[in-house]
Amino acid sequence: MAKKVDIILHSDYPPQTCLAKLAEQIDLDRWALFSLSGYKGSKAILGRFEGNEFRLHKRRYWRNSFGPVLFGRMTTDGGGALIEAYWETWRAVRVFMRVWLGLAILIGTPAFFVVLKCTINPRCADRENLWVGLIVPPALILWGFLLPRLGVALGFHERKHIVQLLERTLVAGPTTIQSLERSWNSTLDTFSLWRSQAAWRR
Repeated sequence: MAKKVDIILHSDYPPQTCLAKLAEQIDLDRWALFSLSGYKGSKAILGRFEGNEFRLHKRRYWRNSFGPVLFGRMTTDGGGALIEAYWETWRAVRVFMRVWLGLAILIGTPAFFVVLKCTINPRCADRENLWVGLIVPPALILWGFLLPRLGVALGFHERKHIVQLLERTLVAGPTTIQSLERSWNSTLDTFSLWRSQAAWRR
């Protein structure tokens, strides 16, 4: 199933000018050991560029691994630029949660039914800690489903700041093109923050 583009904007600036203007308004998302946010710099929005692609996310001073990251690209649209972008969480977090859920379901489901069988069998020897086997496996699976959604909900306001930065910096607005299917995935959606270096240095 093809994924949709979440944001479609048009700017009268050409793509390279848009990328250069955007680079002036953000800090590179480079780790810093002695930083409250974990990143170098002090600007509210962090990001990275590669070719005509970009990623943006909000600097935060609290932990939320499921905070939104905007992955986008800019292509020529007449004399200006078409800005297409989609929201996602970090790839490492997505993979970790899939592994977590997979293991929780693979190990927890059989364990739950074994304990359940023992619960309804009056001749089962060990009945003291049955409640642990009945509660923990479903709780781990439920936690795996709810935690990402909670993180996304807590970071919902961050999306507004990022979109406003795009619109303000690039003087960008809605375009007549609507509901594009995404035929691309960002090359910046990787495990490592250091995969690429920005083309601009400030």
